[in-house]
Amino acid sequence: MFSTHMTSAALAAAIVFAPAARVAADGKDFIAGAIIGGVVGSQIQKNVDRTRAQQQRVYQAPAARQTGTTKRSYRSSIPATQDGRNIQTSLNYFGFNAGTVDGQLGRQSTSAISEYQRYLGYQPTGQLTGFEQDLLLRSYNRAQAGGDQTFRQIAAHPDGTRGLLKTFRAEIANGANTGVDTSGYPQPQPATNW
Repeated sequence: MFSTHMTSAALAAAIVFAPAARVAADGKDFIAGAIIGGVVGSQIQKNVDRTRAQQQRVYQAPAARQTGTTKRSYRSSIPATQDGRNIQTSLNYFGFNAGTVDGQLGRQSTSAISEYQRYLGYQPTGQLTGFEQDLLLRSYNRAQAGGDQTFRQIAAHPDGTRGLLKTFRAEIANGANTGVDTSGYPQPQPATNW
C-alpha cells in the first residue's frame, strides 16, 4: 500500500515539476498516456476499495472477524411497545439483563424473563403471564417510589435488589395492604427441574 502511494506521488510530482515545453504528440504518445492514466486510475480505485474493506472489518464484531462472517445489521420485525420498554426497564432494575431498553422483547429480553421466572420459582417459559408481568411492573414502581425504605429492604435481603420481588410477592400473598388486587391471581408453582 505504501508503494502505491509512493508511485502515485512520484507520478504527480513528475507532472507538476516537469518543464513545460511545447509538445507535439503523435498517436503512439497518446496511447502511452492513456495506458499510464489507466494504470494510475486503477491503482487509485484499488486503494479506495481496500480502504473501504478495512473500514468495514473494523466495524465487525471480533467473533465475526475470526470466523470470516460479516455482521449484518437489520431492523427487527418485533414491534416496539411501551409495555416492552417498561418490562425491560423493570428486568434490568432487578438485575435480569434484558439489554438495551428499546421496547422490543427479543432474544435477550426473553432470556431475562426466563431468568426472572426461574428466580421466583415459576416455569421459565420466557413469556410473562398476567400475574408475573403485574408483579414485575408493580414491584419496580413500588421500589422507585419507596425511597429510603427501598434501600433498607435491599440492604436487609441477601439477594439484594432481586429480593424485593420476593418481599413484595410475599406481602401480596399475605394480603398486606399494597393496593394490589390479588383475587384471581395464581399462587406461584415450583419450577420443575428439567
